[in-house]
Amino acid sequence: MIQFSKTQIPFLSVLLLAFVVIFCPGVINAERNLYVPRDPYVAPPYVPPPPLPSRLNLIDNRDGTITETKSKLMWTKKDSFADLGRCLNWYDSKSYVENLTTGGHNDWRMPEVWEYGEVYDNTESNVMAMDHDPENPLALSALFADGAAYWYWSSEHGQCCARTAYFVTGLPFVRTLDKCTNGGVRAVRNLP
Repeated sequence: MIQFSKTQIPFLSVLLLAFVVIFCPGVINAERNLYVPRDPYVAPPYVPPPPLPSRLNLIDNRDGTITETKSKLMWTKKDSFADLGRCLNWYDSKSYVENLTTGGHNDWRMPEVWEYGEVYDNTESNVMAMDHDPENPLALSALFADGAAYWYWSSEHGQCCARTAYFVTGLPFVRTLDKCTNGGVRAVRNLP
């Protein structure tokens, strides 16, 4: 058995310290400073989520009409703005719908605001309005005709005003009956 004298122990601790300093410098740095440098974190590239599926079941009837099968409503492919190239006030819109013949049908009517909600599609963002402004895309399927109005008159009206559906945001508004800036009507009919 080897006996160490008291004078040999400091020599061994110095020898151990020298070994650690030479062969394990990270241990010395970690004792003095708890920060251990690492490469900066690099996040993976952003991958957008897949687009949401549309809740609508639209069928292009190839006769100027589009059918939404869940609500059992038939719509004109062209709204009044796409058809005539100009906006219509409420009175002109009513007359337009009453005299419309499209797809072999002449029983068209002005929709109520909730019915516009049946073709409003928040999964769509199409630059298909009459001025093709990319700042105001329409939440409307590309099956509908290009050159559409931004908002539509409804059959819901009073003495001064009528409700409208805005296809940029999906919100209903009330407008005076004589307004027509960027607006029109999209005719609808019930399916049997």
